[in-house]
Amino acid sequence: MFSLSRGPVRRSLACAVLAFVALGLTASSVAAQEVDPTLDSDLERCPTPIDEQDVRTVEVLPLRGGFFDPPVAAQVTDVIELAEEAGSELVVLQYSSGGGVSVDLDELLGSMEASPVPIAALVGPLGTGAEAAGAAGLVWAAADIRAISADATVGPVSPSNLSDLDGSFDEAAVLGGLLDDAGTAPELLEQLLNERVDADTLVEGGAVTLTAQGLEPLLVELDGRTVATGGGDERTLQIRACELEVRFHSLGLVRRVLHAATTAPFIYLLLVVGLGMLLFEAFQPGFGVAGLAGIITTAIGAFGLTVLPVVWWAVALVVLGLLLYAVDTAVAGFGPITLGATAAFVIGSIRFYAADALALNPWLIGATTVTVAAFFVFVMTTVLRAQAGPEGLSLDELVGKPGIVRSVLNPEGHVYIDGALWRARWTGDAKRAKVGTPVRVHAVEGPVVLVEPFDPSEVVSSDA
Repeated sequence: MFSLSRGPVRRSLACAVLAFVALGLTASSVAAQEVDPTLDSDLERCPTPIDEQDVRTVEVLPLRGGFFDPPVAAQVTDVIELAEEAGSELVVLQYSSGGGVSVDLDELLGSMEASPVPIAALVGPLGTGAEAAGAAGLVWAAADIRAISADATVGPVSPSNLSDLDGSFDEAAVLGGLLDDAGTAPELLEQLLNERVDADTLVEGGAVTLTAQGLEPLLVELDGRTVATGGGDERTLQIRACELEVRFHSLGLVRRVLHAATTAPFIYLLLVVGLGMLLFEAFQPGFGVAGLAGIITTAIGAFGLTVLPVVWWAVALVVLGLLLYAVDTAVAGFGPITLGATAAFVIGSIRFYAADALALNPWLIGATTVTVAAFFVFVMTTVLRAQAGPEGLSLDELVGKPGIVRSVLNPEGHVYIDGALWRARWTGDAKRAKVGTPVRVHAVEGPVVLVEPFDPSEVVSSDA
C-alpha cells in the first residue's frame, strides 16, 4: 500500500527545477560581471581630487564564455551607444567565446565601424585559455584596438554563426576587409578562417595591436596611444589613473536569461525537465506549482531551439520518447513501450544538434536517459498508485467519513481519510480548501470523492 502526498512531491520537483535554472543564471551572472580587482587599488592612489570635467570614462563589458548571440550583440551595441552619448574615452570588450549563434553580424560590425569612440577588444585575461572563434573572432578583428593575452587564441572564424551553416555569410571577404589595412600577412588570414591561431602567430602576422594580460595592463598600455576610430577620426587616448572612471556593464536579467538559453546542454536539459514537469502535472488533479515551473522551463528551452541549430526530427524523437514513457506509466506496461521510449529518447538526444561543435556529451545523454526512465517508472508509478487509494476498499464506503486536506483543493487535490490518500474535489462555498482543512465525504463521482466543510466539534457535541 502506498500513501504519498502530491503536494510535497510537486513542490520538491518544482523547487529542484527552479534551483537548476537559477544555478545556470547565477553562473551566467557571475561570469558576466567578473572584473580585474586590481583596478580599484590603482584608482585609490590619486594624490589629490580632480575636477569632474577632467574625468575620463572607460566603458567595460566583460563576458566570460558562452556564444555571441542576439542578447550579447544587443548589449555590445547599447554600450557603444552609451559611450557615444556620454563622450567616453574608450569602450573595452573583454571576452572569451567559442563562436556565434543567430547574431546579426552586419548590424553588430556596422555599429562598431560607425562608433566615434575607440573600441578595444581583449581576448583574455591571462591564465584563462580564452578564445575568440566564429563571430567573436570577427568582432575582435573589427575592433580599433585588437588585444590578446599570451595564452589566448583567435579562430577559426568560419563558420561565424553556428546557426548559419549554409555559407551565406562570406567570412573571408569580411575578415580580409577588416585586417588588410593593418598589414596582416595573407597566409594568416587563411589560418584565421580555418584554424585556432595562437597569440604569438597573430603578433608575428601583424594582426595584433598589443598584447595585454588583463584589463589593467591594457589600460596602462593604451595611455597616450593614438588610435584611428571606425568613424574615421584619430584620437590620442588619455587614460591616467587619477583621471579615470571605469564603468562596468553586464547583461540585464532578461538578456541574461536569454543568453543562458544558448548553451547547448542547458537547452536540452531545460526542454527535457520542462516537459517532464508538464507530463507529471497531467497526471495530477488541478494545476499547481509543478505545471507553472514546467511552462517557464519549457518556454526558455523552446527559445533556445530557435537560436541554436537543431535537427527537428531528433527533437521530435526526444519529445516522443517522453510521451511514450508517460503512456507506459499510465498503462503500467513496462515492456515494449518502455524500450521504444528509451530508443527514441537516446537516438533523438544523440542527433539533437545540427553542428558537431554542439553535440551533447554521451555521459550527459546517458545520465539524462537513466534519470528520465527512473522518474517515470518509479516516481510516477508511485504517485499514480497513491492516487488510486488502498486496494480492497470501495469509494462508496467513504461516504460520510471525515478527512483532512493534504494538498490544496482547487477544486481538486488529495485528502487523507482512514490512513490513506484519496483524490478529492472541493464542493464548499469557498473557492478552495487549504491544507489541514477538516472535510467530510458526501458523495462519490467516478474515482473522485466529493468533500464539503466539516466541523469536528459538532461530532463531539452530539456525542455529549
